[in-house]
Amino acid sequence: MYKNTNIEYSFLNPKTIVPTPKETDYENGFMQRYYCQKINDLNGFVFEIDNATFKELYDNPYWKTAILRWRIIGPIDPVYNDMGQLMDMGVIQSNKNSIAITSSTLKNIGLYLPNILQFHK
Repeated sequence: MYKNTNIEYSFLNPKTIVPTPKETDYENGFMQRYYCQKINDLNGFVFEIDNATFKELYDNPYWKTAILRWRIIGPIDPVYNDMGQLMDMGVIQSNKNSIAITSSTLKNIGLYLPNILQFHK
């Protein structure tokens, strides 16, 4: 631990988790997923963590954190109406978009999420 102005910051690797979607997540169609990575290791391991660990590391200067919005309900592929207008981009594209957004903070997040349909019902 490093102590600075009465605040202690952890250097220890957090416990990696596999989240379990709640029924309310399925009702909403999305779930929040929490990630962190050591600030000085841009190509280092990305940890999936729980909300409590995310809150602990959020202000820690040795860790980068990110929240990813993960779609778990809906059509897998894009849906178009009779006029050819996109009605729903589908779960695959929604989750790819979330990964792309999160990769601005955690460069290699996509390597840790190979199953774009994880938790989909």
